[in-house]
Amino acid sequence: MLGQCLSDDDRLRRTALRALASGGPDELTRLPGSYLCLVIRHDELTAYVDAAGQHPLFFRDTGTRLVFGTRPVSVADAAGTRRRPDTAVLAAGIFCPGAPSLTGERSVVTGVSKVGGGQALRRTARGKVERWVHEPLETDPGASLARGAEALRDALETAVRLRVAGTERVSADFSGGLDSTSLAFLTLRHRPGPLPVTTYRGSASACDDLVHAERFARLDPRLRMEVVTGTRETLTYQGLCDRSGGAGHDSDEPDSAVAALARSRLRLGHVARLGAGVHLGGEGGDALLVAPPGYLAALARPERLRQLARESRVLARTRQEAPSAVAARAVGLARTPLATALRRLADGFERHATGGTGRADAHDVGWLDAIAWWPGPGSEAGWLTRAASTELAGLAREAAGSAGRTAGSRAGDLTALDNVRTSGAVQRQLSEMARPFGVWPQAPFLDSDVIRACAALPAHLRAAPPAFKPLLGAALADLVPAPVLARRTKGDYGDEDYQGARACAGELRGLLVDSRLAELGIVEPSAVVAALDRAVMGLRVPFPALNRLLAAEIWLRNTTWH
Repeated sequence: MLGQCLSDDDRLRRTALRALASGGPDELTRLPGSYLCLVIRHDELTAYVDAAGQHPLFFRDTGTRLVFGTRPVSVADAAGTRRRPDTAVLAAGIFCPGAPSLTGERSVVTGVSKVGGGQALRRTARGKVERWVHEPLETDPGASLARGAEALRDALETAVRLRVAGTERVSADFSGGLDSTSLAFLTLRHRPGPLPVTTYRGSASACDDLVHAERFARLDPRLRMEVVTGTRETLTYQGLCDRSGGAGHDSDEPDSAVAALARSRLRLGHVARLGAGVHLGGEGGDALLVAPPGYLAALARPERLRQLARESRVLARTRQEAPSAVAARAVGLARTPLATALRRLADGFERHATGGTGRADAHDVGWLDAIAWWPGPGSEAGWLTRAASTELAGLAREAAGSAGRTAGSRAGDLTALDNVRTSGAVQRQLSEMARPFGVWPQAPFLDSDVIRACAALPAHLRAAPPAFKPLLGAALADLVPAPVLARRTKGDYGDEDYQGARACAGELRGLLVDSRLAELGIVEPSAVVAALDRAVMGLRVPFPALNRLLAAEIWLRNTTWH
């Protein structure tokens, strides 16, 4: 078991012996926690990756030899192959991260495959390879909010209790938001206290998280709130290159959160000074508890039209959109199978590759665009070279050919699972960054049992606008103080992106002008620099795409290639 298997040794031993004797080791994936399970016998290897993909497996199979490990670059080295980045995987990760199956089992390192969230691999000594999904996380047609809340309550309490039991040093994030704050109060149920908790305050941010965190901290005297205050030096994009010229922190995959590197190091350093070993955070909560806008497609059927109209009105009001436009997008998505969406994605990239303009790159992506299988790409498509656009179009067409008849009404459920696996990658990178600090960040929301409890409930049952995260509220109603669960807003630190871009514009231009992504033929540096200039002027910019691009750029610079 690699990761966080929360079973005690006796239970693990009994489960392993029973599973191996029966010839079906799948039972080993049902223990509490989040972990990669490797079952190695004299004639075969079987690997099961956790539901979130927080602990993936990488491998290279030559037919006569299998090399596997938890780091793709290390696998390439052990297999004796050249280290080369996979340009298609990098491009897809930057420009269409939400589009499923574009790169299949490929990793960011050429020739190295990846076993991701919920997947399993079996390889025999004779060279036979089998792959399957051991955690399909199908929705339960008979599910209800009440049953889902009960399952989530049990799973989340267990996830926290088993981490706290026998752990001498525990601390927690306390942002003032529902997820981390709820985990802190759950921790107090299984620990006498005091509990150190940390709250981040931006140096010049309009985010109101601190106000809520201070109010909630007064609800229990056992909470010892520590405020971590950011400065100009910890704004977004600061510290991406150190004095030696190496960028960021070591990572075997691009880290989507590297733009906030300085802020993350500030927070981890503060946690380390508290003396805490295990540090609980709310990563994964949004992915599990906030239904993606595409969930509305599941309401575009005769028996649910009144609900579609009602929720379209509520969501349109909060987003300053026309209710008819919201409902129309939902109906259109319901009529768009996954294969059709992938072909349309290919069409947009092909138009760009031939010098034309298309719907995909004609505008900045807004909230309405998220009522889809995936949003965008928008204006950032203009950063691509024609060759990279052609390659992405080919990937999309190939994926469309194997997409089957997946209906648009399932978009919300499948997008939610994709979001969970994105959270798994974020948490994995945070854990890697925290190693030098002696801190072990853990995310109870990413435990497989917690994910199963939430995923069984269709996305349209996880939403009840204007309520915010109604499933969590129902699950923890008598375990967490009511004021915490009553909060309907979420902190936004987007203003630090603009401030950081202005403060670090020269350094960022240097990275982009001398771009490794440009050397690989993926982006046109001048187009990306133009977007950076817009950010410096305070104009709208696709920051998520820019941050993903910088993550790939930093990763390429940090890795020795040959």
